[in-house]
Amino acid sequence: MADETTNLVLEHLRAIRADVHEIKTVQKDHGHRLTRLELGVAALRRDQAGDAENVAHLE
Repeated sequence: MADETTNLVLEHLRAIRADVHEIKTVQKDHGHRLTRLELGVAALRRDQAGDAENVAHLE
């Protein structure tokens, strides 16, 4: 009976470990995607600043 309980606990721990690994993988991917979004927004802001500068010169 004690062996069955130990095996059941170990089985749950393995499942938890697998779930945590999957969460880490997804979170890492989200971090990379967020970085790409931040770089894209920074590029858009640079373009917008350049456009504003060009408009100021035309006026």
